[in-house]
Amino acid sequence: MNVLTYDKYTTLARRLVIIILIITGPSIIRAQENVLYTNISLKFTNTSISNILKSITRETGYYFTYDTDLIEPERLTTIWIENQPVKDILDTIFHDMLLKYSIIDNHIIIYQSLTEFTPLIREEGREPVYYLSGIITDAANGQPLPYATIGIKSKGKGTISNYEGEFNLNLTKDFIDDTLIVSYLGFYNRNILVKHAINSYFNISLTRMYVPIPEVIIRNREARELIRNAKEKIPENYGRAAAQMTAFYRESVSKRSKLLQYSEAVLELYKSPYSATIYKDQARIYKSRKINNLDQSDTLTFKLRSGLDGCLFLDGVKNTFDFLKAESFEDYNYRMTDIINIGDEAAFVIEFEQKEALKDIALPEGSIYINTSNYGIHGVEFEINKDYIDKLDRSFIQQRAKGYSVKVRSAKYRINYRYINNRYYLSHVRGDLEFYARKKNRLFGSTYNIFFEMVITGIDTVNVRRFAREERAPLHSIFSETIKSYDSEFWGTDNFVRPEESIKEALYRIDARLGEYRSNNFQ
Repeated sequence: MNVLTYDKYTTLARRLVIIILIITGPSIIRAQENVLYTNISLKFTNTSISNILKSITRETGYYFTYDTDLIEPERLTTIWIENQPVKDILDTIFHDMLLKYSIIDNHIIIYQSLTEFTPLIREEGREPVYYLSGIITDAANGQPLPYATIGIKSKGKGTISNYEGEFNLNLTKDFIDDTLIVSYLGFYNRNILVKHAINSYFNISLTRMYVPIPEVIIRNREARELIRNAKEKIPENYGRAAAQMTAFYRESVSKRSKLLQYSEAVLELYKSPYSATIYKDQARIYKSRKINNLDQSDTLTFKLRSGLDGCLFLDGVKNTFDFLKAESFEDYNYRMTDIINIGDEAAFVIEFEQKEALKDIALPEGSIYINTSNYGIHGVEFEINKDYIDKLDRSFIQQRAKGYSVKVRSAKYRINYRYINNRYYLSHVRGDLEFYARKKNRLFGSTYNIFFEMVITGIDTVNVRRFAREERAPLHSIFSETIKSYDSEFWGTDNFVRPEESIKEALYRIDARLGEYRSNNFQ
């Protein structure tokens, strides 16, 4: 297909989208105004509120978002109503609770009207802090969506959901009138007013999006060409100026289901420009803590070296992954497999894999997500080729315990960027490593899992400074060994990644002194 024909298809696609919006826009608005006054009939006896709300969803096509602590979804109730407005039905279910309902897109937000918001944390001399928390799920099946991006619209404040879809976000009063945006690969964005979610635990469901772009366009975009375009646009898309960032970092070592070590920190980052510069990225540890769970039965343990440096290095747009370099194109097979939605933007999905002829090395294989309009790289997911990963044992394992055979089984990585005010910023980095260790002359061994993760929770492009030598974190050290104590007040007002249930349960068991920690942070 020549360029002129391609331009015709892309122009036609854009025109179709505009026409569809113009035609359906007013009807959507009318539907939003009328859905609460749409008459339906319900007959339920001794049924949970969550099932009643699901029935209303089936009748109206509108999903519900609410604080589970506020409405008690498993509470049983009986309701027999014939041909009554949805709003009246909701008022009947939640009588005397002074609840309000707001319509955003095809969602009914249930919230409690508060004239004054109670801050989560109020300390003398410090600005009050309010919290938002909840779980991000797939509207189609209720499954949690891990690593969803939760942020304030057009601002650098944000976090991600954990592996189980849960999140926490602490905000000051300045953000109460802002809008919370939740985004996930291949799903429509969700917008929620912060004041409707303050001090609540929300179940936020996202609807999958299918991008109706002609198949002929997908087939005729050469993957290497898209990567070249993305690299050329890096200075424009990622900025020529440095940025100051706040970040949350964590790492852990587990043996089977037993958590052996867990460390976390709040960091300040100096992110140098993405254009050519003599300056390197820097990190300063604002505060940190660790918890050890080793006992006499743990004759072998793993320690992660250079976790902080690994997170900064995995900014592959800045440090240019091998599979993004033109000189390495001949080592990989590339193909564009799809176009998906990321937030309000469409993105090409480019899959890459090691060529079969290369059998002496282990290379990455995975997916690259490139914006279809500005060629910004939204994210990268990859793992080291499992067929040859054993060739990297020496690269992953620096010091071996005598009498043990240790093999690396898998190494997976994901890197995401967030688009704010016409510029992409590093948003989330995670690495997951799996090892198998067996004592010599033993038939069976044990599996060890290591993960390290960093999420950017704040971005400042005005007050930017490099750190003095004595302030800088030792990026290449064993991070857990630089921490001397446990701090029960660690999180305080800072944003963090909500721990998964497996980690929370392990923390419960580790030390009886965590009682205060549990009651303060996990209720």
